[in-house]
Amino acid sequence: MLNLIFRQRARMAAVYGRVSPGELAGERFATLRGVPAKAPRRHGQVGRKGQSTVALPMPRRTRPKAA
Repeated sequence: MLNLIFRQRARMAAVYGRVSPGELAGERFATLRGVPAKAPRRHGQVGRKGQSTVALPMPRRTRPKAA
């Protein structure tokens, strides 16, 4: 089965070209260059609290949209 998968992958690469591999799942959280050192205060902000990265989610919409 793996042989079939790798043959298909090689065939697709020959037809469509190589695509650079995406980032690993946790790689984007490995560096905290753009994250402020302060804890977030408002909804939608990202910050740090000690060694942890904290994100405050946006509040839920309370009223339905007017039609």
